[in-house]
Amino acid sequence: MRKIKSVGVFMVFLLSTLSYGQETLKMFVKENKVPCTGVAPMECLMVKYNNDKDWQLFYHHIEGFNFEKDNRYEIMVVKTKKQGSIPADASSYKYTLKSIVSKTPATSVKGIYNTKMILTNLNGKKINTGNVYITIDSNTQTISGKSGCNNFNVKYTELPSKYQIQTNLPFGNLKACDQETMKLEQDFLDVMKDNKFKIVKKNNTVQFKNLKNKTIMEFSIPTQNDVWSFIEKNNWKLIMLENVGQDYGSAFIKFDRKGNKVNGNSGCNNFFGTYSVSNNDHIKFGGMASTRRACLDKEANKTEQKILSYLSNNDLRFDVAEQTLNFYLGDKLVMMFGISK
Repeated sequence: MRKIKSVGVFMVFLLSTLSYGQETLKMFVKENKVPCTGVAPMECLMVKYNNDKDWQLFYHHIEGFNFEKDNRYEIMVVKTKKQGSIPADASSYKYTLKSIVSKTPATSVKGIYNTKMILTNLNGKKINTGNVYITIDSNTQTISGKSGCNNFNVKYTELPSKYQIQTNLPFGNLKACDQETMKLEQDFLDVMKDNKFKIVKKNNTVQFKNLKNKTIMEFSIPTQNDVWSFIEKNNWKLIMLENVGQDYGSAFIKFDRKGNKVNGNSGCNNFFGTYSVSNNDHIKFGGMASTRRACLDKEANKTEQKILSYLSNNDLRFDVAEQTLNFYLGDKLVMMFGISK
């Protein structure tokens, strides 16, 4: 009996030793990675542990876990403390996948992030002004845009149930507009303030429902056809160049989707050529030519040189606001054109 007892004590000791420095974690993994910086710039998973409310960056590798974008996971992971000498820039723990509890396609919200969405219905009332629009940033968990008259932003947190959020208190500037616009703005902000929503995407329509499944707000995501129909039908006059807003005289740009043609004036001379669009927001101008009239105005010459330089840059990006056509290099706004009456 003493020998059997000794073997039992040894087995308990062995099991204790094997499990030392280990713990099993339940983790939720978000459907997209985000840029982060560890030892060097990289992409990180976004995770939550158990019933945490907030997502956090996960800088480590999980052995055996093959992450597939646009899927949300619930997984069990074994976290083991490493033994021996560990490099200063390395993690003290090793993470190993134990099991995948669930893997859910995030199709119901795919395509709503970092996309302009225009309000079309509020509390059952149709809205066709185009003055209220939002963009959802999942990295900063912020909703921002225009509330009718003013710009606004509001922080949100993701609720444990899939695709449900809770908003905080909106903030914005305090410009005054006409009575009807101000009323719409107030109604919109009242709905957006400290509220819980379930988000559902159907084609190019995004619905914000309350937790009783009643649609409170509905937004439309403009298609590329919508965007370019709007761009094409307007003449665009230069109103800002390199963050300087002023009257730039005859400088304008005009697009013709038939043949992807573009023409305009760069401040002194007329120009013309073609354009192509990629990734929905990158634009490249080609075959550009212009007249060669000499200009005596030094400021007009400077404007012309800058415009033609930007139009020849292959990294140019664009977007359309309510009344402006904007061009960017990186995150820097370099040219803004307004609708010419």
